[in-house]
Amino acid sequence: MYNNGSITAGGTLAATGIAFNTVWIFLAAFAILAGILAVARILPRLR
Repeated sequence: MYNNGSITAGGTLAATGIAFNTVWIFLAAFAILAGILAVARILPRLR
């Protein structure tokens, strides 16, 4: 009745997308943290 191969392929694609999203979110969080640390290091010199 249903095309199980397509359902499995769609599920695999969705899982892969979620995994890549997790990687990008981790990289974005690391970049934001690095930016905050850089600003925190520069700000005391400006005063």
